[in-house]
Amino acid sequence: MADYHSPTVVRPSIPLAAITSLEHALLCQMFEHESDGDAVYFFASDGPSDTVWLDIADLKTMLDEEPMPSGPVVEMIRTRLAEAGPDETELELDLSDLGDAAIFQQIVRRCDQLDHVVITSAWTCTKMRPDGFGGGVTVVTADHILSSSTSEMEAHLLDRCDYGELGCAPGHGKHGILAIEEAEVRSMVADIQQAYVGTDAAGVTVSDEHIRQACIALVPTLDLDEQLRGLEFSAAMAAIRIARAASA
Repeated sequence: MADYHSPTVVRPSIPLAAITSLEHALLCQMFEHESDGDAVYFFASDGPSDTVWLDIADLKTMLDEEPMPSGPVVEMIRTRLAEAGPDETELELDLSDLGDAAIFQQIVRRCDQLDHVVITSAWTCTKMRPDGFGGGVTVVTADHILSSSTSEMEAHLLDRCDYGELGCAPGHGKHGILAIEEAEVRSMVADIQQAYVGTDAAGVTVSDEHIRQACIALVPTLDLDEQLRGLEFSAAMAAIRIARAASA
């Protein structure tokens, strides 16, 4: 019999002051944990637990203390409390649909010391099964929860082997034509400020963040449909010529 494991680490350690009593109760059952100064290092030797048991009276107290009275985890717990029978003293909470990332995201949103949390897992097996090994990573920020795995990397690499750098079958590729390079914009800013010495344009300090914001704001304002149709027409005619030459 083969046993599958997913040892997991959470980086960086989470400041204890940033964790609510409810989050602490949940995370300490989902993960193993160690003190790291004023923070807590969460990890799981065999993999995080999706099931947590908590006393109903304690849950109600912790919910009353929550600084953020909404959110997917809190709403799920409120629903489970409403469904609990009068004789129940403990709740079994299934967190498999929400995941640990939802809890860490709430912490990141509140904590000035954290701008992200990374959850890294290795997938291992006690026997050398072909499906027993790999890994995954989840990056959690205040606005995003993004995940990737070795399976996705494998599929992407195989597509590149089969179809080249585009990584997809003919007929489904997208070919980049224009790209605004922030380094080139920086160079253009320097040229403009040099040309307009003594004006307001030359007197301001333009940061890399200003350039990033400007590029992002510019893209939706561009109307390149006519140029794009012309390029597509040229590519279509070139494809016809290639096909005619191949059939000659």
